[in-house]
This record gives sequence, structure tokens and C-alpha cells, in this order.
Amino acid sequence: MNRHLITPFLMGQRRDGLCRVAGLDRRAWDVVDVPEFAETSIADANEKMRRMGRIYARLSEAVERVARAGQVPVSVAGDCMSALGVLAGLQKAGRAPERILWLDAHGDFHTWGTTQTQYLGGMPLAMLVGRGDRRGAARDAVGAFVAEVGVQAYPERRVLLSDARDLDPGEAEAIGASAVVICPIGEIAEHLAPAESLYLHWDTDVVDAAASMPALKYHVRRGPDWQAMRALFRSLRGLRIVAVSVSAWHEEADADNRTARACLALLDELDADGGAP
Repeated sequence: MNRHLITPFLMGQRRDGLCRVAGLDRRAWDVVDVPEFAETSIADANEKMRRMGRIYARLSEAVERVARAGQVPVSVAGDCMSALGVLAGLQKAGRAPERILWLDAHGDFHTWGTTQTQYLGGMPLAMLVGRGDRRGAARDAVGAFVAEVGVQAYPERRVLLSDARDLDPGEAEAIGASAVVICPIGEIAEHLAPAESLYLHWDTDVVDAAASMPALKYHVRRGPDWQAMRALFRSLRGLRIVAVSVSAWHEEADADNRTARACLALLDELDADGGAP
């Protein structure tokens, strides 16, 4: 049985509109919240990181409870940093996955040594595998975040990244020198074993569907369309999935909930019971 969790934050900033997804679905959703974090806009990157530590530590606690109960956590949050909270919860529950499938149009493999934009959302996969803060112990914001969430570094060789069609030069070099396996959507099945436990993380921007999913955050052309993603998710249904996490759409741009419904429909392909009306 799956247990659905919604964490209404984007980089530490409140996004209560994400909770609308619960009203579009037949299944019950639990809200993972830090009520005192009410701001919808935060300029300081260090404050964002500090808040994400609190938020995703709380998400890790929720995931741990779900996993210990023998259920599969399905998490929707505003950014890919939430994946560290999900993995931490699985690890604490003794259900660390044997493989992570990371679906994203981007690599999320920046560190402070490669990023030109200083955007934290470009760093979560690098953090997940233990890439540290180049600035050292005196300014180790990454280390503080990882410690608060409680996540342990995951082996690079067990990460399958697809399709990562939009990589910055320094990021591409870092991934190429790592043990992370990268492949196009159509080759994913070649790298997965049915007996392996699998944690699936997907950023909705991996889908190239600007017309049917207009509220995607960072649309990148020449990627898999909605039907290709549907076929992929259906093919994953028989695997030993221990968790699913979603980096969500821009809820403020999804007034008609069209993008939310499309994403729920994709999640339904992983769940034989379905959920969306």
C-alpha cells in the first residue's frame, strides 16, 4: 500500500497551493509542514538551506514512519532537495534502496565548485552521493543541511540518471568523472533488475509537454513526451519500488490544475489501484 505525502515548500519557501493536489485525488494525503515557516519569498541562500534542513528532516521522519509500517511513501514537494529527506527516511527505517532512478531534464550534479548561478536546486543529486561544500568546514552549509536531514551518502554506482538532456559544462564533466550511470529514457530497462529495490525520484520537468503540462518549472525541449513517460511508468509497475518522490510543477501557474492532473495520472501508472478521479 502507498502512503501519499505533500510538503508545501519550494527551496524553504511556502507553497500552500501544492496542497491542491490532495483535492484532485481519491487517495488521502498527509501534509508535512513546519507551520512557523510562513514566508513565500526568501532572498538569502543560507536561510533557504537552513529552512530546508528543518523541512526535510521532518519529511524524513514521515517517510521513516511510513516505511516502518510496511507502506511505500509517495512524496510530492516543490524541489528536488526533498529527495534527501525521502532517502534519509528510508535509511532510518532500514529500507535503503538498492537502486535510485533519478528522472530529470537536468543533472542536479552541481557543487559550489561548478555552479555559476549559485542555485541550490542544481545540487541535490551531488549532495545525495556525498559531494561536499568546496568552501570547507568554515562555510559548510551543505554539511549542515545533510547532517540535519540525517541522510547518509548513497553510492554513485547505484544511481541511474535519465535523461539529463540539459547539462552545464562543469556539471557534465563532474557526472562524466563519477560512477553515476546516465542513459536515455528508452534504455532505462536495460539497467534495472527486477529483484532490486528501487527508489524512483522524478522532476516533472523531465517531460517535454509544454502544451499539456503548461506549469512545468523549467521546460527543456527535445525530451520524452507524456505518452513516453506513461509507458515508462507502466513498465516500472512490477518492480520493487520502495519510495517515489516528485519535484512538482509551479502550482501558482497551474490555475486549472491541468499539470497537477497530468502528474497524478503518471503516478497512477505506478499504482494498480489508481487514484485520480
